Amino acid sequence: MPDIDASVADLNTVRALCQDFAPGVEVWAFGSRVTGTSSRRSDLDIALITEKPLDIGVLADLKEALAESNLPFRVDVVDWAATAPQFREIITRRHVVISPR
Repeated sequence: MPDIDASVADLNTVRALCQDFAPGVEVWAFGSRVTGTSSRRSDLDIALITEKPLDIGVLADLKEALAESNLPFRVDVVDWAATAPQFREIITRRHVVISPR
């Protein structure tokens, strides 16, 4: 996986959980782990790219599964369809697709 400060195994875990809870949804990584400014304690920021907001239960279940996983970092999940246009622009500028549609 290019340009993400996370192991392949950890990214595979994130990808698998996202596909379990939101199958067919494209997932982007963004933030400090993509820009090269992360530290050991940095979270992984991901955006689920959807046209309509995800069901709140699905989003909550995904967040819980990520929190309970063995990942060595926290994962912050953003629902693209429920995100402000200004924040979308920031995400779009520098991201890496970790799970295609």
